[in-house]
Amino acid sequence: MVVTKEELRREILKRRTDQDPDEKSVRDERIRENLKGLPEFRPTGTILMFYPIKGEPDITPLFDYILSKGGDLVLPKVDGHNLRMVRLPDPTQVQAGRFRVPEPAAGEEVSPEDLDLAIVPGIVFDRRCYRIGFGKGFYDRLLAKVPAPKVGVGYSFQVVPEVPRDPWDVPLDLVVTDEEVIRR
Repeated sequence: MVVTKEELRREILKRRTDQDPDEKSVRDERIRENLKGLPEFRPTGTILMFYPIKGEPDITPLFDYILSKGGDLVLPKVDGHNLRMVRLPDPTQVQAGRFRVPEPAAGEEVSPEDLDLAIVPGIVFDRRCYRIGFGKGFYDRLLAKVPAPKVGVGYSFQVVPEVPRDPWDVPLDLVVTDEEVIRR
């Protein structure tokens, strides 16, 4: 039986948003620790991250960690059909963006080539490090320009053997969950 991207999105989104808050909190902490344990994660670098929405893992405690180590925190900002990357020296200086996702209110734009690491969300991941997002292609368009390691973040139940792919889908280099680190 072939499962579509939309069916996978619906199923995993429901499971993600239905998590017990205490269990989610424990999983979030494991994900943050797994991220910090990556050799690619150098908090003194320029790191693209995201504000969680709709049950995504809460990686926001890493914002202050990166800034405290002298690193550059970068967040995406919707600009038409694309994401711009903006350096954010103060994580509280955000506003609701086009899809009600917190994004930088202002800040210096960062080029994809200047990133040392890109940490991105997803709804479903597979063992070959492909991801399914909300279906608008924002991250695929951005990640196609990023030479730095690309890391997807999700819960272990978001990983399936294989996701349906389109020619424009950009694979990640790693997927970090609460239970494992998957490398392509």
